[in-house]
Amino acid sequence: MTEGPAVGATNARSITYCLTEANKALQTWVQNVSRRDIDAVLDLYAPDAILVPTLSDDVREREDSRRRYFEMFLANEGLSCGITVQKGRVSARLGTVVIGGLYCFTMVREGRTEIVPARFLFTFEEIDGRWLITGHHSSQAVE
Repeated sequence: MTEGPAVGATNARSITYCLTEANKALQTWVQNVSRRDIDAVLDLYAPDAILVPTLSDDVREREDSRRRYFEMFLANEGLSCGITVQKGRVSARLGTVVIGGLYCFTMVREGRTEIVPARFLFTFEEIDGRWLITGHHSSQAVE
């Protein structure tokens, strides 16, 4: 994780604090996806968050469209998610945390276990005292 001087929007919060809280939100997202808990997953997104999902070409910018995607995605039997690489940084000026890296989804499709490696980029902001996802891009990685 990258650290720098806390200035501007993050002056009341340290860079380390911001990265820690955003990482907690990301780990909660992973756990909720692995539990296939759609309401808990969606609760982690800001109302105006942008989702560019792994298994769809549609950009989702409203809760109803994010819900439709996760209804399809979380329906996969045996779904789990594991992060393999993660890097983060904080915009000291804006107070936005960016975490990018690699993760793998494991799921059962047509009776066979499938591993879907993907890359991700999440942005998080503290909104009304909660660290929420404001942007999420995920795309399948080439093996």
